[in-house]
Amino acid sequence: MRQWWATFWDRPPGWSLLATTALVCGAALWAFSFPTPNSWILILFCLWPTVLIAVCWTVKTTTFLVRRNAWSNWILAAPLVALTSATLLVFDVPLQARWQLSQSDFAAAVEEVRSGADRADFDGRIGGYDVRDVRRHGDNVYFVVTDSGFLDDDGVAYLPDGEPTTPDPVGEGVQVWHLRGPWYSFSAGW
Repeated sequence: MRQWWATFWDRPPGWSLLATTALVCGAALWAFSFPTPNSWILILFCLWPTVLIAVCWTVKTTTFLVRRNAWSNWILAAPLVALTSATLLVFDVPLQARWQLSQSDFAAAVEEVRSGADRADFDGRIGGYDVRDVRRHGDNVYFVVTDSGFLDDDGVAYLPDGEPTTPDPVGEGVQVWHLRGPWYSFSAGW
């Protein structure tokens, strides 16, 4: 056991730390692909594991460098994955990519809503999102996305005339953020 422990500290951070980093970064990228970020996923599955990974990487790297006085490319693996993920998040790539793949399906759904389709017809998948409700106010159409947000009804809104000066009555404290063209993400309390 003692030899294993000594050998453990003589090796650089390896594939297990890299895999854990990739898993946590993947969860963060997935959470940020929703119209409003999944705050509970970020807090439970990303924040605390990120802190733990950073501490483990620092201890393992420092111990390896002190004991071996050598360099290994494994030292950079986890930080590169984390840096790449952070860059993607800063430039909003997860949301924009998922939205790009889903926008045409939402446009078709808007036309169906405007032609009088039943709200129940939209319980299910539209593009890359699971939709659990559709709300309409005039020409504005709000799609409530499952698992988006925490305690609020969050999702995608089609607002052809732009952001309304007075929030539409589709929930309490409705807030909207521009995505692209007439499309917005929204959050509404209940």
